[in-house]
Amino acid sequence: MNWKKRLTYFVLGATMVATAVGIAGCGSDTKQAAPAEKMKVVTTVFPVYDVAKQVGGDKVDVSLLVPPGAEPHDWDPTAKDLKEIGTAKVFLYSGAGLEPTEKILAKDVLQQAQPVELSKSVTLLPAPDEDEDEHDHDHDKDHDHDKDHKDDHDKAQKEDKHEHEHEHGEFDPHVWLDPMNVAKEVDAVVEAFSKADPTNAKYYEANGKAYKEKLQALHTKYEEFGKTQHDKHLVVSHMAFGYLAKAYGFEQLGIMGVSPDAEPTPERMADIVAFIKEHNVKAIFSEELVSPKLANAIAAETGVKVYVLNPAEGLTEEQTQKNVTYLDIMEENLKTLKEALAH
Repeated sequence: MNWKKRLTYFVLGATMVATAVGIAGCGSDTKQAAPAEKMKVVTTVFPVYDVAKQVGGDKVDVSLLVPPGAEPHDWDPTAKDLKEIGTAKVFLYSGAGLEPTEKILAKDVLQQAQPVELSKSVTLLPAPDEDEDEHDHDHDKDHDHDKDHKDDHDKAQKEDKHEHEHEHGEFDPHVWLDPMNVAKEVDAVVEAFSKADPTNAKYYEANGKAYKEKLQALHTKYEEFGKTQHDKHLVVSHMAFGYLAKAYGFEQLGIMGVSPDAEPTPERMADIVAFIKEHNVKAIFSEELVSPKLANAIAAETGVKVYVLNPAEGLTEEQTQKNVTYLDIMEENLKTLKEALAH
């Protein structure tokens, strides 16, 4: 019996050793199969963030500097924001005067991050000059100003215009409101990501191609709507929709300028009211991140309805939690336009 017991002990011992070796081997395999570290990407505003997410997918770790609910035109980077930029391999910003580049592109801020200005991929429109808006000329004859008062008013407007251009630049920064501009920016992001992370270049290219197909489909919907729409007037809170208007044949008239904090003059307000009445405009478009006070005042004066048209500059806290995308916003905008401008 002794030899049988010894044989049993030998088999059990061998089995335990083999099991231990197997477990150790599995642990080694698990360690080797650990996911690769994602490429760090930092972005300034939501439209840029969304493109980075669409192209980068699960290969990138993307952060957004402008917080939910904040108006991008008012954004001033904090010390934490500037430090965050320096942790990136690729730093994406919109440009065209939207962000304070003198701060975010400083060498000691960038560190090793590669900066990419997405608006360089598109043809920029000049910043709209609300003081010389073509609609105002229709009403010059209706306003008989005292000459001295007019001269003082014009001087003040020129000074305000100079300050506005110094702060926001000579171009309209809202390039993303034309989906075909976003498609061009996708190419720029694919190129930047592929250069910084060549191992995943084909992955970025595939994602970029798929996303551009969705953008083309969105463009087609807007194009078809623009061709069939007779009411082409867009009275908006601030003049953010120039690229959309140009792409689809609309005319933009802004209560405020390219920046939503540019207060309109009483004369400007009177011109807008007169224009709405004269052209039988059906709607005024306000925004989620901008106070509707002025839009509501004009609506009360003219009897038109106020709708929310999203310039896709940023998200609310609720939209962020729901992972709302640029495509979601633009699809909702199209529904709003169809409802607001319907005969």
